[in-house]
Amino acid sequence: MTEIATVKVQILGRDYPVACPAGQEHELEAAADFVDARMREIKERTGTNALERLAVMAALNIAHTHLSGDSSGADAELKQLAERIESTLTKLSESEAG
Repeated sequence: MTEIATVKVQILGRDYPVACPAGQEHELEAAADFVDARMREIKERTGTNALERLAVMAALNIAHTHLSGDSSGADAELKQLAERIESTLTKLSESEAG
């Protein structure tokens, strides 16, 4: 059975506990840092503070970059990153709903 670790990541100053396979904590933290940077860039450009809107816009920008082939040969890494982003957004939605 795969061991699961819980990592507390911070996005836009908010802490989110996210589960990931043990040993992949560093990759999850890197993904969270990447998402945080993208969301901060969008927040600066648009002036919006709506967390859900920022998350969706960041996800769409990341997906567009991936799908348009601007990934510089890092398709596998981007796929893993997208999966982690999806997991983070799911946790975000669950924490806001609860």
